[in-house]
Amino acid sequence: MRRRRVLLAVLLLSLVALYHRAWTQEQQCRLRITLVDSQTHKSIPGLIRCLPQSGDRSIPVTNLLARGQGLNDKSAIQHWYVVSSPTEVLLPRQPLRLEAFSGLETELKTVSIDLTGQSQESLTLPLRSFSQVSKQSWYSGNTHLHLSNLNKDQAERYLREIPRADDLDVLFISYLERAIADKDYITNRYPIGDLKGFWSTGVLVNNGEEHRHNFGDQGEGFGHVMLLNIKKAIQPVSIGPGISHRGTDGTPLQAGIEEAHRQGGVAIWCHNNWGREDVPNFVNGKLDAQNIFDGGSHGSYEDSFYHYLNAGIRVPFSTGTDWFMYDLARVYTKVEGTLGIKSWLDALVAGRSFISNGPLLRLNIEGKDVGGTVDLPSGREVAVKAEASGRLGFEKLQLIKNGKVVFESEPRPKEGYFEASLDRSVKIDEPCWLALRVSTKASNEFDRQLFAHTSPIYIKVGGKSIRQTDEVTYLIQQMEEATQDIATRALFASPEERKRVLSVYERGIRTLRNPGGS
Repeated sequence: MRRRRVLLAVLLLSLVALYHRAWTQEQQCRLRITLVDSQTHKSIPGLIRCLPQSGDRSIPVTNLLARGQGLNDKSAIQHWYVVSSPTEVLLPRQPLRLEAFSGLETELKTVSIDLTGQSQESLTLPLRSFSQVSKQSWYSGNTHLHLSNLNKDQAERYLREIPRADDLDVLFISYLERAIADKDYITNRYPIGDLKGFWSTGVLVNNGEEHRHNFGDQGEGFGHVMLLNIKKAIQPVSIGPGISHRGTDGTPLQAGIEEAHRQGGVAIWCHNNWGREDVPNFVNGKLDAQNIFDGGSHGSYEDSFYHYLNAGIRVPFSTGTDWFMYDLARVYTKVEGTLGIKSWLDALVAGRSFISNGPLLRLNIEGKDVGGTVDLPSGREVAVKAEASGRLGFEKLQLIKNGKVVFESEPRPKEGYFEASLDRSVKIDEPCWLALRVSTKASNEFDRQLFAHTSPIYIKVGGKSIRQTDEVTYLIQQMEEATQDIATRALFASPEERKRVLSVYERGIRTLRNPGGS
């Protein structure tokens, strides 16, 4: 008898659910949405959000992939949805406002449509590009991404639809080990190397490795480094008992970095100045680039980039998003020849890069683009041409010399976007570096504070490069402090392990004190 009542209750609930679903669909309109390039009129992927015409509370679009999938925050990213191709969605029969964009290079398109009394309708949204970067061999990439707590089908859909809708050209996911927790890291199930199954989307996807060491599960240790375009996993992936719950702290990151280079790969430091082994590896030329704002805000440009550059160390700028693509952040590189994983990374290593989650930058000094070197026999004025454009206002475009602002301009509103420029002469009296950045507290469509910064253009004078004594001293102090901290906190199985780790910092100190070798 009790079983009959349970079955009857289940049946009634099912009927109520079916009735509610049918009633809901009766109140909705089937709207076919197509995003197109305004010039070619070809269908393109992008993002949309739906709002009532008279309010700002977004309306869920349940049959599209949520752009914020996997994220638990309540930021504006949760209001955006992926349109990969012409798609039919169900929306309420009322006056609506739809907004759409694709990547960083199109304007935000806003369209009002009244679906009152409509059962079926279609809508085409033309997206106009205001940027020329993609036509000048600049290609965007994300160098740091992991996914977790998704099943295989969800991960496949995420990697096929979201990078393409964000208008990325290159994407690096990475294998990562962490005791116990890594059982849910779905991106760990992909093989190391090129994932050509995704390339048909138009995004080149490669699986690398996040090689790392922590004191404690999340504490600062030697640091984290991305090893990209490698041929096989480099062991140990994670070093030490802090993160792996086994072994010792007796292996420096430098060993893994060197193995990555032997495999033809590239090593990118993660999380700006988070970790201890970044300085000696940059000093000794082991690292190829520096990620900033990839999954956190561990420091600013001034905390690492500017110290290195002022000390005479060339460091290309890069970025990614770490856990899920919570932002529109990417690094653009200027590729020579055909786009590929290697050619894209070659451009990054050469310093032909700028990072952004909104504004798009251009910098040219005496005919040299970012990553280049202007060689002056003696001091004189140099011609600087700089531009920035963005869908949203970014307050200040700034020219930076040795970490200090020398000129700035404000963006001007154009039709559908903002633009700023600098066309100035800069007096050069001594070796230096120049770069371009934006300074703003404004946020992008996902409520993330806007940022953009180019890698530097280097200027030699009389054959000499910049080398500021106080910055050299600062970096030496950083390595000395790291040596003391590690000697106190690290677990070593033998004197040989201790020597192997600490010698990384000792070599870095010697190199910085005697750059010519002795």
